[in-house]
Amino acid sequence: MSPHRLALRRVMVVLITCLVAGCIVPNSSLVPVPILLPTDAPTSTPTPWPTPSPTRTATPTLTRTTPASASLSPTAMLTPTAVPTPLPEPAAVNWELYQLALRPAIAQQLVPQMQGEGSLSRLTQYSLTMTLSADFKWLDGRARVIYTNTETEPLDCIYFHLFPNVWNGGMTVGNVSVNGRPVAATLEADDDLLRVPLDRPLLPGQWVQAALDFRVPIPSNTDVGNYADFAYVNGILALAHAYPTVVVYDGGWRLETPALQGDVLHHDVSLYDVSLTAPRKAVVAATGATIGRVENGDGTATWRLAGGPLRDFNIVASARYKVSSRQVGDITVNSYYLPEDTVGGQKALEWAALALQTYQSEFGAYPYRELDVAATETTAGGIEYPGLIVVARRLYSDPNNVTAFEGVTIHEVAHQWWYNVVGNDQINSPWLDEALTQYSTSFYYRKAYGPEAVANLLDSFRARWSRTNYQEKPIGLPVSAYPDHEYSAIVYGRGPLFFMALRDRIGADRMTTLLRRYYAEYAWRIVAPADFRRLAEEVAGEKLDDLWARWIEPQ
Repeated sequence: MSPHRLALRRVMVVLITCLVAGCIVPNSSLVPVPILLPTDAPTSTPTPWPTPSPTRTATPTLTRTTPASASLSPTAMLTPTAVPTPLPEPAAVNWELYQLALRPAIAQQLVPQMQGEGSLSRLTQYSLTMTLSADFKWLDGRARVIYTNTETEPLDCIYFHLFPNVWNGGMTVGNVSVNGRPVAATLEADDDLLRVPLDRPLLPGQWVQAALDFRVPIPSNTDVGNYADFAYVNGILALAHAYPTVVVYDGGWRLETPALQGDVLHHDVSLYDVSLTAPRKAVVAATGATIGRVENGDGTATWRLAGGPLRDFNIVASARYKVSSRQVGDITVNSYYLPEDTVGGQKALEWAALALQTYQSEFGAYPYRELDVAATETTAGGIEYPGLIVVARRLYSDPNNVTAFEGVTIHEVAHQWWYNVVGNDQINSPWLDEALTQYSTSFYYRKAYGPEAVANLLDSFRARWSRTNYQEKPIGLPVSAYPDHEYSAIVYGRGPLFFMALRDRIGADRMTTLLRRYYAEYAWRIVAPADFRRLAEEVAGEKLDDLWARWIEPQ
């Protein structure tokens, strides 16, 4: 996530000189040129996925949220009308479904890794069935999750995040089962964690299916949530983190409650098969691919959405969305915007297309068939999701914020490389994606406007850092270690200057090698700071203790 908000209006203002000088790429001049990368392949037409049947289930009436650490007894939960149908064995997963969201050449690489004993063969599998109320005030759903123990020790439970309860409250759960048998789950940490016990230890390599019903009210104003990324405001719906998500296990369950001013996600990549029933007039954009849509005859439609590997899953929708598209090789870039924001919607499309071209050339191939850019009422400047970025709608129509609008858009596109494909602990090591993403925008500005724009960009980083009087606070701290103004100034201002210093130290060619290797070698993994340092020193051919001591590590 990029908490640019009002700060970007000031931080990026130094670029206005370049823009006033007439070097903005006009709407008609950005013609995407296909990038021929080793992993690229000619565009092919995917085999149509069977349209889902319009099967409807009754909306469950879920119990009140149980106080923290209290047990959800089986009698307090909904009584299942039938034993949940088991999902396919992990080895029998229909990979054709998931690869419909991947570029053909990428699918050829990844699907073998996700089958059999490949490195991606034990991904968590989410099957989500969700229904929106007609007034967009409630979301009801059922989650079935196949979880495999990829650790070296047995596990006696599975933890789920209930992120809406961190900020908004109101998410309730019921009908919790493991392999079809009801279990007494426990709410913890002010109801934003759900502990699902296992009746026997889950040994390394073994898997279980957990299932639960959930219901959550959808906030109707922007003064809620983490930058209002889960809300229905001004006719635009955003459903980030609206479903229970499995907590990362890394030597233990990572149960931290995220800080208010940063990202919430620290997630393994997973597979998603999602059914969404909503008012039929909605225009829906989502992570993954839209596999099918059927109208149900009652004013609703059901969308089938699927994809993987994905770091997260999100849906945005509006009955008023207009859509413009552009091809970049075999990738379709889509821009979703309101009719009154057509000019801004076209600009977002152009910037995203050029950013996509640029970052592929610098870092490596983008994995998905689509990249969506959507205007929402988020209070952040923009937020990243796999194959989908959202940008604050207020930026679309404000001529005084065109620089911030462009900066936010290209920043969030760069997160497709640093956050999604290469993951990190965004709660405790935000510099690994945010500072690197900030640095990555310099490649876009050089391609779009030339060296002078890059110099202005560096000035903007320094200007942001100056809000702390150039305090040399380490960039490698957890989000919670920075007050709100420090988080922006240090991670987004001082942070990219570290990467500039690293490039100056090892040289531009080695920096290019470092980032390409980093992207290739850590794809779909969660990177620790020590991993990046090891690779940087290997590429540099020297120890970098002084750089790390000056910029990253606490003294």
